[in-house]
Amino acid sequence: MENPLRSPADMLDSILNWQYPPFKEEKGVDRVVAFGDHSHKCPVYVRQTPPCTAACPAGNDIRAWLTTIQQTDLKGRNWRESCEQAWHVASRTTPFPATCGRVCPYPCETACNRSEKDHHAVNIAAFERWIGDYGIEHGLQHKKLVSDPIDRSIAVIGAGPAGLSCAFQLARRGYSVTIFEALGDPGGMLRYGIPAFRLPRPVLDAEIRAITRMGVDIICNHAIGTENDFQEIRYRYDAVFLGVGAHQGIELDLAGQNAANVLSGITFLRRINSGESMDIGNRVVVAGGGNTAITAARAARRLGAEVTIIYRRTRTEMPTLEKEIEDSLLENIAFRYLVAPVGIRVEHGRATAVKCVQMELGSIDRTGRRRVSPVTGSDFEIPCTALITSFGQRPETERFGIAMNPNGWLQPDNNWSLEPGLYAGGDVLGLALVTTAIGHGRKAAESIDARLMNRHPRRLANQEIITHEALRLEYYSEVERCRKRSVPAEDRCTRGLDFEPDLGITEEQFKTESQRCMSCGLCFECRQCLIYCPQQAIVEFSRNPTGEVMYTDYNRCVGCHICSLSCPCGYIKMGMAKEL
Repeated sequence: MENPLRSPADMLDSILNWQYPPFKEEKGVDRVVAFGDHSHKCPVYVRQTPPCTAACPAGNDIRAWLTTIQQTDLKGRNWRESCEQAWHVASRTTPFPATCGRVCPYPCETACNRSEKDHHAVNIAAFERWIGDYGIEHGLQHKKLVSDPIDRSIAVIGAGPAGLSCAFQLARRGYSVTIFEALGDPGGMLRYGIPAFRLPRPVLDAEIRAITRMGVDIICNHAIGTENDFQEIRYRYDAVFLGVGAHQGIELDLAGQNAANVLSGITFLRRINSGESMDIGNRVVVAGGGNTAITAARAARRLGAEVTIIYRRTRTEMPTLEKEIEDSLLENIAFRYLVAPVGIRVEHGRATAVKCVQMELGSIDRTGRRRVSPVTGSDFEIPCTALITSFGQRPETERFGIAMNPNGWLQPDNNWSLEPGLYAGGDVLGLALVTTAIGHGRKAAESIDARLMNRHPRRLANQEIITHEALRLEYYSEVERCRKRSVPAEDRCTRGLDFEPDLGITEEQFKTESQRCMSCGLCFECRQCLIYCPQQAIVEFSRNPTGEVMYTDYNRCVGCHICSLSCPCGYIKMGMAKEL
């Protein structure tokens, strides 16, 4: 494949032939007054937010992960040093890179500017999984932000992703943290909502152990069962974070739903993920179209059943990932669209068939999806040996005596506080992603720390999100996206619930994928500005931190714009006024 990078001579010719905008009277700091190859503007270095980070609910600095590996040779690091540094960069915002690399639906990739270059985003999910697995395999330890402990204690209720993230960030800051977990093991939905074939338990356990090594104490089988229990916890601790998730399945009012073999998706997943033996027979119907429904269906398939998913809208409207649908089809799970359950046939206390009706699409509702209505006279039945329903989830917070919003969720303020000393995050605020819960936990920890230290919560300035239009895409070579390895479809469902069919990427693919990052909005030391500056006004300080390596000598600069035009990543802007 031909390298699209143009020769220096061609590039210099195009830059020098660039036409400056005609002079016109304008007001404000952004005006440009150009005279031939000079202007009143000089280059400034503007760090911008890459779209991957902007789209990540956890706020991960994905660009830094990738460029740390990418610049191994440039920075004079060996391979081990770069891998360890990338893992520690990741742990600033998440203690779960190996976990999220497996279960996150990667909105970061949807936003990635690389797609505008060669039609495929950087494989961020596979990259995150690899660096997370590296940290586990090499026993890497998280770093604390302070050397001395702080004489304050925090209680976290719920050892799910939000609670564990909050506890981790507080422990990094020197606080004593105790997590109270109602179930037998920590992890919340990571353990009880996601089967081991998607998230192997040794991976989850290792990342939780790394959190406890920070000094976090987790007490399992300790439910906060009453409002009095809750108030006692609040009295004993300086602050409390509530991250109990949403573990209660929502049921439709279907006749026969109390049959022994009718289960909510969340109940079914909790039972199999707890190691309970389940008799679901050989023909399972799953009603619903979300992530829980798909996960339950894939789990039932691994228990040996034929599985049919019924959904009242079409595939286009399904609120799950396209990849999850594709994986389900590869595993011979059947889908029946525009079908809704209306009742259950029960014989001898067990469901034997799902009573259904055909649906038809109507106009678009306020959520952007098509309304559906039943087709008169279209009733039919689907035989089953078990029915799994997945119509949503809700939190169980009545026992805490806390007011909910009209939709039945907790609603903290901008500092994640429900009331003084009480904070909340994760699915208890509304169903969302694992990465969303991790982000909630981190931000709540920052607010707790600010309150206890009697300072205002840290608020990062809103940086501009850099889009592909601001990049010089022709600089970057086309590099094919690395594909994850996986077990053939015919072998996936025959090896049980614990077998992980997704094998990730190799070390060589990991290196290659880092090279695909374009470092959007931050200097990656390509030296284009230094090479093409006709005034030799650019000076390089290679030992400086990232983003501070290239320096403009403004005594030499004449404002010709060439450095800005040659910068591939959009880091150099012409914005500082200078008198000629």
